[in-house]
Amino acid sequence: MQKLRLSIIVVIIIGLGFVVDSCVEPFEIENSEFKSALVVEATITNNSETQRVLVSRTFPLDTVLMSGVSGAQVSVRDSNGGVYNFTETSSGVYESSSPFAAVSGNTYSLTIQTDGNTYVSDEMEVPAVNPIERVYAERDFKDDGAEEGMFIYVDSYDPTGQSKYYRYEYEETYKIIAPYWSSADAYVVSPLPNPEVDIRARTQEEQVCYRTELSNGIIMENTTEYSEDRVSKFPVRFINRDNYILSHRYSILVRQFVQSRAAYAYYETLETLSGSESLFSQIQSGFLEGNIRSQTDDEDVVGFFQVSTVSEERIFFDYDDFFPDEDLPSYVSDCPLLAPALITEGGSSPLIDGIEQNLIKYYSEYSQQDDLLFTDGPGPYFMVYRVCGDCTALGDNVVPDFWVE
Repeated sequence: MQKLRLSIIVVIIIGLGFVVDSCVEPFEIENSEFKSALVVEATITNNSETQRVLVSRTFPLDTVLMSGVSGAQVSVRDSNGGVYNFTETSSGVYESSSPFAAVSGNTYSLTIQTDGNTYVSDEMEVPAVNPIERVYAERDFKDDGAEEGMFIYVDSYDPTGQSKYYRYEYEETYKIIAPYWSSADAYVVSPLPNPEVDIRARTQEEQVCYRTELSNGIIMENTTEYSEDRVSKFPVRFINRDNYILSHRYSILVRQFVQSRAAYAYYETLETLSGSESLFSQIQSGFLEGNIRSQTDDEDVVGFFQVSTVSEERIFFDYDDFFPDEDLPSYVSDCPLLAPALITEGGSSPLIDGIEQNLIKYYSEYSQQDDLLFTDGPGPYFMVYRVCGDCTALGDNVVPDFWVE
């Protein structure tokens, strides 16, 4: 997720010119010569795992934002002479050929060779190890008191005072229950001109699904101005109580990265540039330099090779845990009952069209009710939009390995 955010910011920084004066004034974006830049995103951790490096290149705004760089040679070298080679798994995505972990006391550097150029990072030390103490959820209001919801907080403490600079990412997973699911479904027996539809049992799970989404922002904290190296009740996520993702069961995995001061400063600047107001009215034009440089020429390289220690913790909760006996949030879509005609006077079949295009799902046999949406109908069945009767429109019907009820 960081990849998209970084690439957008990089293109804006490199590709646009700014008019900056002592006062904030309106400006116009003018066409100027665009200089492509290599974009690198890489975080090596102390977890023994397949490490990943993302390599892309920026392009002008009137073409595409960026394109993955294929065919590069990517490697990480440690201060003991160890070399870890990376293999391209998809365009611009390079993964270590075997799992490895950054070891305390060593330094690490990244090398990328592509298009006849060589790019090398600074040598980076492994930061202190500081596990998360606690991840927890609380019902509360945001600062202005106008919005209520669930805060996800994290606590952490380093008694040695060596950590100080923290970055957070999260993965949230939530249960989806289709509100108008039926155990049966409609299928086409015969198409036009002699349309026929019948009902049969569903062949796959479509009532309960799960969806996982990743954080897409820069979430950081530092303790340099505190009396001790303690992160206390730091909010990594807020979810409005009316957000349907809370409706049933919700889980979040929070990852804490201890990073270097240089990495913190880089991402802090990147976060500042991502705000539209500061970007267009306060920031001088220029190049956001990281710790990776071309050894061949003066080509710009955007990005930061980071070595971090990481810890993580997952929590679960239900809506009823914090909002007992209260109405669930509204579903992600309105779900009116539909009664599309099997065949119209004009010879078309809205029912068959909807089934074949997977736009609607069977709910029940038709019976006279009010407030129905007819399509030259009523037809033989009550149907609902797919999102209302089939949870796979929103998520995956396979229960995640980590899921606990």
